[in-house]
Amino acid sequence: MLFMKNHNFFYSYVNDFIEFNRLNLKSEKTIDSYREGLNDFRKYLCNIKNLKVDKITFDDIDEDSIRKYLKWLMDNDKSLATRNARLTAIKQYIKFCASKTIELIPLQILVNNIKCKKVKAKKHNWIKKEQIILILNQTSRNRIGIRDRFIMLFMFSTGARLAEMLNVKLKDIFIKSEYPYIRVTGKGNKTRIIPITTEFLNNLEYYLKLYHPMNNDNDYLFYSILNEERHKMSQDNVQRIVKKYSEKARLIDNSIPNMHPHIFRHSYGALMYRSGLTLPEVAKLMGHEQLSTAEIYAETDIDMITEALSKIGNNDVNNKWEELSEDEKLIVLGLKK
Repeated sequence: MLFMKNHNFFYSYVNDFIEFNRLNLKSEKTIDSYREGLNDFRKYLCNIKNLKVDKITFDDIDEDSIRKYLKWLMDNDKSLATRNARLTAIKQYIKFCASKTIELIPLQILVNNIKCKKVKAKKHNWIKKEQIILILNQTSRNRIGIRDRFIMLFMFSTGARLAEMLNVKLKDIFIKSEYPYIRVTGKGNKTRIIPITTEFLNNLEYYLKLYHPMNNDNDYLFYSILNEERHKMSQDNVQRIVKKYSEKARLIDNSIPNMHPHIFRHSYGALMYRSGLTLPEVAKLMGHEQLSTAEIYAETDIDMITEALSKIGNNDVNNKWEELSEDEKLIVLGLKK
């Protein structure tokens, strides 16, 4: 199309932008989010602002127009997370365009003034170690029970994402090393190393004897058998396992929330933070690209300090702490500037 040659045309760099992110190993989920965000912004400009797609130029885009778009999203009941994702897509795209055309740098600077709003971490996004143990203890002592227990133990002991865990093969496990570890492949096909404890190693070796006596390097660690062949276990199967045993445990401890596999990962991160690791260390261990993502694990200590203050008996101190916002508490604790 002829208008694609016009570098003032707002969408002239989209294909280059997508390819750039793919070459830089961004996950397909991230790329899809960028594409969806830019496409949604196009629909807004065309349907709400009555612009023709081939007539949208960089002159039509400024800080005010983007803020009005975000306001429109909010008025249409789009979640804060969705609005942040749309803004991120636009900002990253304009940043890329400015790297290609110097005249667009002022636009990039203006757009950078628009900040994503903080999404507060949901409560009950992690559970205590004692509650994890209670869930693990609901499994039977038979072969299936041992497998189910180890699946949940794996998630809590490594902090691996569900997809990362299910992609682990025997060749990714290094137990004869001086410091045993497991290699997982995360978002954007990035690999990372997760050290394992002696307690976990003992459970791993027992599981391997039961389920991998042939020790085939290319076998998935967790598998299902279909038509007498081994296949990578499905995420739905793991979710059913977690639901089954957590519901049993909830009959004993009703403070256990509705469980899903990701809570094991969050609980691992919270435990690592409470054990003395810094937030940057936790972020690196768990494969977070942004340090801010790891701030959810600091919630554990905020709750602990709140509980401790409530025992002091000084109502003035208690009231002042309770009146602080979550961001202010993080600042007081030195967890945020």
